[in-house]
Amino acid sequence: MRTKRLSAILQNEMDDIFDPWVTGVETDSRKVSSGNVFICIRGYTVDGHKFAEDAVANGASAVISEYPLDLDVPNVVVADTKQTAGAVASVFYDHPSHRMRIYGVTGTNGKTTTATLTYDLLRLSGRRAGIVSTIGARFHNQTIETANTTPEAVVLHRILAEMVDAGVTDCVLEVSSHALMEGRVAGIHFHAAAFTNLTHDHLDYHRSMDEYARAKARLFEQVEVTNGEAIVLNAEDPASHVMAEFAPTRRAIMYSTTVDVEADVQVIWRDETVLVRMKEFKLEVPVRFMGAFNAANLAAAIGLVSTSDMALRTIVTNIPGLTLPKGRLERLATEDAEIYIDYAHTPDGLEKCLSTLQQDNRALVVVLSAAGDRDPTKRQDMGRIASRYSNEVIVTVHDVRMEDPKQIIRDLVKGIQPDVKYVTFEAREEALRHAATQALEGKRVVVVGKGHDHIERIGRQSIPFNESNILLEELKKRKGQEPAV
Repeated sequence: MRTKRLSAILQNEMDDIFDPWVTGVETDSRKVSSGNVFICIRGYTVDGHKFAEDAVANGASAVISEYPLDLDVPNVVVADTKQTAGAVASVFYDHPSHRMRIYGVTGTNGKTTTATLTYDLLRLSGRRAGIVSTIGARFHNQTIETANTTPEAVVLHRILAEMVDAGVTDCVLEVSSHALMEGRVAGIHFHAAAFTNLTHDHLDYHRSMDEYARAKARLFEQVEVTNGEAIVLNAEDPASHVMAEFAPTRRAIMYSTTVDVEADVQVIWRDETVLVRMKEFKLEVPVRFMGAFNAANLAAAIGLVSTSDMALRTIVTNIPGLTLPKGRLERLATEDAEIYIDYAHTPDGLEKCLSTLQQDNRALVVVLSAAGDRDPTKRQDMGRIASRYSNEVIVTVHDVRMEDPKQIIRDLVKGIQPDVKYVTFEAREEALRHAATQALEGKRVVVVGKGHDHIERIGRQSIPFNESNILLEELKKRKGQEPAV
């Protein structure tokens, strides 16, 4: 068990009488055990200060808060507990991010794919690699479920410490703008960081695109300044200059997906292969994914891995073994129909997904949805894009939370062009079953919005919901009803 004096964790002087031994760090009073220090965090709906007494009752040896509390244990007051949580956790766990290379990935779209490709390139080369992303934390065939794209600071440092103890030398972190604003990566030292793109999303949280860009750019301030470290930027996205402004002394590696845009790393998609160019190196290799946008994700991953002193030929020769993460243009495992599941939940992500699938004259049907209580300003654009690329739009909802599903559907429908057929379903399961019938008619179907996520958030409830299982069940049912030939 790790134990440290509170004064050592806070890196300040305390009276011996009020300097207890700390056995752990927690921000959830329900998880506090004897000797833990409890940090009061103000969340979206819950204020940890209200649970300080519960934490003490559960055995907390000290409490860190943003204002004085009347407690029977030492109470340390700080200006910002969210930022302090990362610093405290880093010290308690012996600075795990200093003991391995950490690669950060941020941007609107492509974070999970870029992080996964980076992790797999490291892993396939023989590196002892780990990853923390939207689809959980993984290292050495171990998977840890995480609540957010980027876990809160104490949990993140704890996971990194477990990785170090297991011998991990390289770890990839997917970093959301919320995580940067909320201090979830506070105390993390990044070896390198990559930016994918900046498009319309989260304007319910960030007040403008400029504010959104600056939130993303905070990541690049945390990249260490030494000879090997670098920032990896999208040469085709104008927001890259904002990222560079936050890290003016860091070495910049630029990447692109076209020969017309000069860059340090170029990855050009050619249907079933990609052409990789870097420095004097040039090689065409087969790939197991579709889309120029995924070529961009791969280029960012190559840029990140190149900062690890790995030979470029080693990086490129492992590309044929790469696959996309779950829920990213993932084809349903059936020969009965052509159905894809994709996480696209922004206008830009949706357009890239649909334009990739509309490669021939095959009829394309899209199951379009938006989440409740999340940025309604993008919904009309998503309806417009869906109707531009598809022959039929099945409009529904996901994760409605406390919002009226009818309003979500109305917002999406506003953007659908008058000459495009659409149907609406308030229940997502009904929409999926209808989509399955369309697929059996020979149409190509794509279900967007949730991707890998197997939970539906309705009201304050989280209900298991597996889209793939629902679709496969309906296909089997419909096939069984077809008359024998």
